[in-house]
Amino acid sequence: MVGNLSGRPLVLGVSGSPRVSSNTHLLLERVVAGAALAGAETKVVRLRDLKYSSCRHCGGCDGTGECVVQDDMQEVYRKLREARHLVLASPIHFSAVSGEMKAMIDRAQCCWIGKYRLKQPVSQVSGERRGVFAASCGGKDTRVFEWAKHTVKAFLNSTGFRYWGEFFEANADGSPPVPEREERLTEAEELGRRLVAG
Repeated sequence: MVGNLSGRPLVLGVSGSPRVSSNTHLLLERVVAGAALAGAETKVVRLRDLKYSSCRHCGGCDGTGECVVQDDMQEVYRKLREARHLVLASPIHFSAVSGEMKAMIDRAQCCWIGKYRLKQPVSQVSGERRGVFAASCGGKDTRVFEWAKHTVKAFLNSTGFRYWGEFFEANADGSPPVPEREERLTEAEELGRRLVAG
């Protein structure tokens, strides 16, 4: 497996929360913890810590499938190619993923070009590559998860992952606080285990 000397499947978690300690990031940590318990190597990327911008639609990737903008997204591209499975986690902002997450997704334009126009392989990782979407929202209207899911699915398709699972936590601003919802957090961990175990 490219870039993974341990021989274990790499599960990459990407946190789109703008807050350091957040409900969404907690959900991501528990999913990733379950994957680790199932034998995966894990890596978590916090988008809030990176320096990058959204796609500027300059056309620089049209002939190569490679983004010409040299910022922290270059490392994200590398990790996406190395990962066997991917967990995207975002709070719901105005019925969509966070700005941090959307900017990263828009930067997958080069991946779309590479896969669909240039017919390049998206990764050298063999076997099925699965994608999971974990999200939280403050209110009780769960329709917002379905609306955000369309964007996430498009990103997963372009980067070579199959939309495989999801974990949505509504009413995150309600009681009890998400960190005290141990039954739900255990379910998130179990999702991570199943992601790796099959």
